Amino acid sequence: MKKELKAVGKLKNRLIAEDVVTGRAMFTDDMVLPGMAYGKVLRSPHPHAEIVRIDTEKAKAYPGVFCVQTYQDIPDNYYITNHMTPACHSHPLNKIVQYVGDAVAFVTAETEAIAEAAMELIEVEYRLLKPVFTIDEALKEDAPQLYEEFPGNIAPPIFPGLDDLDFQVGDVEKGFAESEVIVEVDAEIHSGHNAIPAEAPVCIAQWNGDILTIYGSIASVSNCQTYVAASLDIPYEQIRMVAPCVGGSFGTKLFTGNVHPPVYAAIMAKGARRPVKFCYTKEEHFACHQTRMSTQAHIKLGLKKDGLASAITVEQYADAGAMAGTQENMLSVGTASLPLLCKTDNKIYKGQVVLTNKVPSGSFRGYGYMESSAMINRAIMRACIKLDLDPVEYFKKNVLRHGERYFNALNQKEPWQYNASPDWNVMIEAAAEGFGWKDRFKGWGVPTSVNGSKRRGVGIGVSGHSDIGGMASNTNVTMTSAGGVIIHTVMTEFGSGVRDVYRKIVAEELDIPVERVQLSLADTSAAPLDFGSVASRSTYAGGSSALRAAKDLKKNLFELAEEKLGIPAEDWDFKGGMLHRISNPEEVHDIHELLIYPDSISGAGHWPGVDNATILHTQLVEVEVDTETGRIEVVDHFGGSDAGTIVNPRAAYNQLTSFFPGIDVAIREETVWDKWDYKVLSPSLIEYKTRTFNDVPHHDHICLESTKGRESDFPFGAMGIGEPLISPSGPAITMAVYNAIGIELEEYPYLPAKVLAAWKAKEAENK
Repeated sequence: MKKELKAVGKLKNRLIAEDVVTGRAMFTDDMVLPGMAYGKVLRSPHPHAEIVRIDTEKAKAYPGVFCVQTYQDIPDNYYITNHMTPACHSHPLNKIVQYVGDAVAFVTAETEAIAEAAMELIEVEYRLLKPVFTIDEALKEDAPQLYEEFPGNIAPPIFPGLDDLDFQVGDVEKGFAESEVIVEVDAEIHSGHNAIPAEAPVCIAQWNGDILTIYGSIASVSNCQTYVAASLDIPYEQIRMVAPCVGGSFGTKLFTGNVHPPVYAAIMAKGARRPVKFCYTKEEHFACHQTRMSTQAHIKLGLKKDGLASAITVEQYADAGAMAGTQENMLSVGTASLPLLCKTDNKIYKGQVVLTNKVPSGSFRGYGYMESSAMINRAIMRACIKLDLDPVEYFKKNVLRHGERYFNALNQKEPWQYNASPDWNVMIEAAAEGFGWKDRFKGWGVPTSVNGSKRRGVGIGVSGHSDIGGMASNTNVTMTSAGGVIIHTVMTEFGSGVRDVYRKIVAEELDIPVERVQLSLADTSAAPLDFGSVASRSTYAGGSSALRAAKDLKKNLFELAEEKLGIPAEDWDFKGGMLHRISNPEEVHDIHELLIYPDSISGAGHWPGVDNATILHTQLVEVEVDTETGRIEVVDHFGGSDAGTIVNPRAAYNQLTSFFPGIDVAIREETVWDKWDYKVLSPSLIEYKTRTFNDVPHHDHICLESTKGRESDFPFGAMGIGEPLISPSGPAITMAVYNAIGIELEEYPYLPAKVLAAWKAKEAENK
């Protein structure tokens, strides 16, 4: 008999819901510390230049200025690094600036206005250097070099033992020899779009002797703590990270971009000898923070006539911009999409990170695998066209099923994994049925309808990755003598509801009302380290550590009951906040009999990071293409997910309806670069075109609960669904446009001018 769940899956108000809607929720920019100053950054107008003279005397003398710092004031052992050890190439302030918007000087003053006025008084003389802006330019033999340490503008591996960017498994030559269809694709994602969370990056830094406290809009405080420690070359135990509410992340605030804001704030605070708040303007947020990495790849894919993939090779380059960091890991995570898109053991992958004179790229929702799956889906589409194969049938055959073996480049010690998640073909079939694919798909290059200049077509995209359990999670759970429970975790709240997931998991295991469960601040001094809410791992990995902590608490409670009441620990159960004797159900004891106020008992939960879980999302769309205007409109959208078990129904619904940024990656959002200096020319919501909620197209979805009430590796069967939702949109739209007008568009976003140019070229060929 399935156990009826009392907390998991039930509608409950979020822990901070009332504070958010009433404006009482505390965000970093709401905080004011005694004696706090404000920091600003003077930024480079050039993409590549040497500072030959910088004069800050007038700025230092400006009333209300506490400190002005240049590269001459920065210790040599300070670096900007978002990994464990410095790469020894990028200082917080350098004599050489590497992109438009690179930091030239820090100014700290009584107010932001004073700091901005003082910045105008800094005199800088530059010697211009030749830049490189694209992957192809950077890889040329005579290309200017960004850093002496990185010849050829190739960044070396910086996550040894984690990422494998050069692997071969199976027998690729044999796989291609057995293929009936082989396609080769050169694909690129160039735009470098922006996540645009409403809250710009903001941090407050405060030194107390050698102890640095940073309050920040940070989604993964343990990671940020480690990376700031590495950047400032101090023990991480001397850094305390605290995250209040975070106003959206979408992957870009895992450690506040490429760790620039907290490091800058810390340096300013040390120089000014007082707390310093440093906040990006919205223009800086767009133009200087980070973008999604540009990437290009050559893909070779072989298929058999039955639609099963037989071999694949991928050679991929990532554009890091001016800072090598997470791009290597993003490429590696991108390889985790391979088992879910082409089920073959015959694989070759080679990846490299390239440095250019652009804004550093960095972490983003759909981390790495949005890029890889978009390009691999293109190869899949071409192969299916050659075979005249229904793409839904292709995906049903090539996605993983429960227990199947797959190669995971992110787990080098045990590279072969066994899928703990459900049969993904079931979800794809359910989504296709919900969309009505069989009735709406008329064949490759065949529109579903034609009405004058307007043609409609349908398409499907699939995306996911296979490392959602990776890296460690730690949670402590404490029960007080009053019967309340406190969860100690550094998981932050940034809209996904992960902290409410923890509450429900712990409440379910302890059989107490959710209202009796509270959480600590996301504070590294008050909770154990955790890899954080990244990579679709929050519910699975973090939730598993919370479940284990609750189980450990009960074990410790039962042992205490044995000690105090003389009844064996194995003869106890805990229900409804009371101790129940298993052998004598009528014998019930109150928690106060064991814990006299003020007292408490705790449990610890550790999740070691097992990589057997996979996650997948599919989207089906119908688009209407106007061949007179070139406009693409998504007229219908259907999504398919499998949450295992839905923990937070409202949060799950909100996540499932957050697909539309992926649509706009394909047809609307564009980071516009000045071709002369690669300055971002779209640094606001006036120039950067995104849609509001009122513009979202018609949408429906299905979310399965395949492991609910069953034995599984997941906490109460819950896996999580959020991260892949933006990734399948682009491939689905690419396919739908092809079916509508017979044209495969090449480069996101598919703006009207590109569509018209392609349509006119096709008409000219047909004359």
